[in-house]
Amino acid sequence: MPGASHPDYPWSVPETVDQLVARIEPFIPQDVDAHSDRVTGALAELSTWWQQRASGTLNALEIQPPVNTNMDDGIATANAAIDSGHNLLFLTADSNPESNAGSNPDSNLTRALIGLLTRKDAYSVFFQGTNQQSVSDRAAMVSMADIRDLMREHLETRGEPLKLSALDPRIDFAVGLLLASSARKTPVITGTNDHLVGALIAQRICMKASSWWRHGSTSPDPATLAAVDRMGIPPGLPLELTDQLGVGAHVSVTLLRETGEN
Repeated sequence: MPGASHPDYPWSVPETVDQLVARIEPFIPQDVDAHSDRVTGALAELSTWWQQRASGTLNALEIQPPVNTNMDDGIATANAAIDSGHNLLFLTADSNPESNAGSNPDSNLTRALIGLLTRKDAYSVFFQGTNQQSVSDRAAMVSMADIRDLMREHLETRGEPLKLSALDPRIDFAVGLLLASSARKTPVITGTNDHLVGALIAQRICMKASSWWRHGSTSPDPATLAAVDRMGIPPGLPLELTDQLGVGAHVSVTLLRETGEN
């Protein structure tokens, strides 16, 4: 996939995805300082994950994939952020319904792609609602039928990750950002199902890349569970969130900052 150099940072955008992937090395964890007695459980796991992948003071950057974007933009965004000194990137989504249309709980294309890439059926990935947001039987049937049809439509391209990535601009952006970050040995926390689809596709392109990622929080959403389980990445803090705004990623970074300052 062609790209171009950017004058504002020294790391050139790779000319092809293959060149980018060639820069991704096997993950070797760094030494971890002993935790104080007050850091235990999920927070200790989060802190260990961070310390194994970075050094120095935490300098995190929140990134929201824009609506009109592509993989090259994701690569350029990651490179610019890392060249600016950021050592952790975390993905969230715009709360504006118009700009976030692809990241809400009933984004059937997102769920269809998760189903395809995790080899689940439509029933296993459709949005089943929450205590605050119920789904009627009719809405559930319509959603499952749509997801099923989308999975059938794209079944033949399941083994062609770049074609799947190009189906949605924000997913394409996430794929580029995730691969570029791994190539630069910079950890990333994903926040939504769109980001997880990007991660699933990026892992298909380069299995080693996923060692640098984790999700923001656990979730009862079956699509989220399927994606995280398939990749084998840390599922995140045990918050059981179903939002698609990246709150779990935000909370993770906030806790890492508090842990580092105390």
